[in-house]
Amino acid sequence: MKTKQKLVTAAGGNGTAIEIINRALARGDYESRGKILESDFENLGAEQAGFLVLDENHFEMAGGEFCGNATRSAAVLLYQEYDKDDLSFTVSGFTGAVHASVKSLTDTTFFVEVAFPGMMVDTKEVTLEDGTPASIVDLGGIVHVVIEGAFPEDKEVYTLKHRQIVEQFNLGERDAVGVVWFQREQDAIVIHPVVWVRAVDTFYYESSCGSGTIAVGKVTATSSIIQPTGKVISAEVTEDRVILSSEMEVVR
Repeated sequence: MKTKQKLVTAAGGNGTAIEIINRALARGDYESRGKILESDFENLGAEQAGFLVLDENHFEMAGGEFCGNATRSAAVLLYQEYDKDDLSFTVSGFTGAVHASVKSLTDTTFFVEVAFPGMMVDTKEVTLEDGTPASIVDLGGIVHVVIEGAFPEDKEVYTLKHRQIVEQFNLGERDAVGVVWFQREQDAIVIHPVVWVRAVDTFYYESSCGSGTIAVGKVTATSSIIQPTGKVISAEVTEDRVILSSEMEVVR
């Protein structure tokens, strides 16, 4: 099977290493090959890995989770593969087809908008063990715990906090769990997403996060969210669909 490997970033970060393959793999092979793929591209900014399966018009994350940025990365590669700027395909962690629009800006940069029809964004208000109010936002293939407040920048601190939150709300069997801190800065919302993917056991303070943007957009009723890179990802969240958009770049 002839394959190609690419790295695509979203809003300047959260690189997705993608292997383009013809036929689907077994779930265990996605996980083992995905770990190698992510490791191979980590020095270029890869924070996750996935597989674009051409014969099935499907994109599968290595851990089987849902990822908004990776979905849009796959849209870019489908655009390059078929020279079509309006695309429909399926992705892991989401039931149904996604619809993507890709606009070429330069040879390597694109503006990508993807709609997720029927995506349910369930939200529940909770209180953390230390008394801090938070929101659990469930997207199906990933769940985020959203906290308004200062981000604990020390890695040991936010790692421990993430672990405590996973344990408190019994989230350890979910495909992926994010804890997203956000602050209001004048008229803007800035996020700090920390994401763990169970099957491949990756843990990152992500440089941008599409699903985290959806979660914070739902909680704050804000559409444009500033990422740790300083760039913006936009999320429109309604009762019957979610639309995610930003600039994307093919790094390699």
